[in-house]
Amino acid sequence: MIRDLFINFCLLSTFLFFGDMAHNMLRVRFKLSPWVLKAVSGAGLGLFGILQLMFTFEFSNGILLDFRQLSIMVAAGIGGPWAALIATLLIGAGRVAIAGGFTPASVLGLVATLLTFVFVLPAFLVKGSFRRQWTSAALSTTVLALGLLLYRLGESGIPLILFLAVLQAAGCTFTYHMMRYLRTTREIQDALKQDIEHDFLTGLYNSRGFESRYRLAIASGSPFALLLLDIDHFKKVNDTYGHPAGDAVLEQLGKLIREYVRKIGCASRKGGEEFAVILRPCDSKRAIESADKLRAQIEQTPFLLPDGQIIHITISVGIGMYPRFSESILVEETDRALYRAKQEGRNRGVLAV
Repeated sequence: MIRDLFINFCLLSTFLFFGDMAHNMLRVRFKLSPWVLKAVSGAGLGLFGILQLMFTFEFSNGILLDFRQLSIMVAAGIGGPWAALIATLLIGAGRVAIAGGFTPASVLGLVATLLTFVFVLPAFLVKGSFRRQWTSAALSTTVLALGLLLYRLGESGIPLILFLAVLQAAGCTFTYHMMRYLRTTREIQDALKQDIEHDFLTGLYNSRGFESRYRLAIASGSPFALLLLDIDHFKKVNDTYGHPAGDAVLEQLGKLIREYVRKIGCASRKGGEEFAVILRPCDSKRAIESADKLRAQIEQTPFLLPDGQIIHITISVGIGMYPRFSESILVEETDRALYRAKQEGRNRGVLAV
């Protein structure tokens, strides 16, 4: 029995670790919608629950036990009701299939699985910390499991039932700490990625993030536009109102640019008061129109300073097209177009030719 128990804990830790890796990959790389991600999580945990049924640990009186309830708890914790329901149905169907059909033992196992879902779900529907939700679910499933064993074994099975209570508590505690560790690690990784690729002031991509998106746009082979934006006379804003005012302008401008390009491309702050926007796929006509609309919107937007004053700013825009210019000279030619826009009077866009 000790050997089977050890195998169960090894299976549990291995699945949680690699399952978390797969979940993160589907979330970040493939960008699955939340509903699809929940369904996939429920299905994966359901299949793992079936695997747990195949590695039960047996007591001397022939009682077979497993940790299937942990799969349902994890599904409810990370995916909510639908993920837990999918996992429950798969585990229940697996229990019947493993038994070769509807037998007294498989029916009892199926009922126990469905009751686990009923007992677990309320704990994760109540608002509160994950620790409180998990503790509530663990207590509920433990009471359920002990009650079913007491019904089956009677008072003579109390020593076994007490041992099972300890075993159940160990499994729930182990799983909770494993999940908390994985969740904390993922949050730290997400925060680090955010800091590495994003500008802290504007929330846009920084230079590193821009280079990454620029390479992706080149690798796609599709035509795209590169816009280089520069705030006109930004030094005057800092000199007149102070650097905190300049930061406030940059922060608000970053939000405006991000909202404007959200569905048509990506934006970054290359440094200082200069920004870059990649529009893909895009031809020169659309690029000029987009640049002019953005320029006009910025010109008409009031910018609130920390002291309550309102100012208006304008931008100059250089517009470069790929593959009109190759990867090696696109940024340089677009920057020259930006310089010409400033020479010609600012508050305008110029197409690189």
